[in-house]
Amino acid sequence: MMKLPAELAITQVENLHQDLLQELHSNDDVCLDISEVVRVDTASIQLLCALQKHLLCVHHKIIWVGQSEPLKDAIDCLGLSEYLILENVD
Repeated sequence: MMKLPAELAITQVENLHQDLLQELHSNDDVCLDISEVVRVDTASIQLLCALQKHLLCVHHKIIWVGQSEPLKDAIDCLGLSEYLILENVD
């Protein structure tokens, strides 16, 4: 499981991208703990969308762990709630 940082900002997207690539190489599904996320920007959401797109192509999924209202709100605001579905949150 990969714990996402409290701030998902453009300044951290490159590091987050590298971490997600490592996670992809070690697992089929990607388990993301979102419980500490308090701030999200569009660049981070774009990265999560790219991850989702890749996983759908290879018949895998993101497994969301924890709750994050800021992440949910950002996804809803961008109209992506049907693509980045947080309903399977543990």
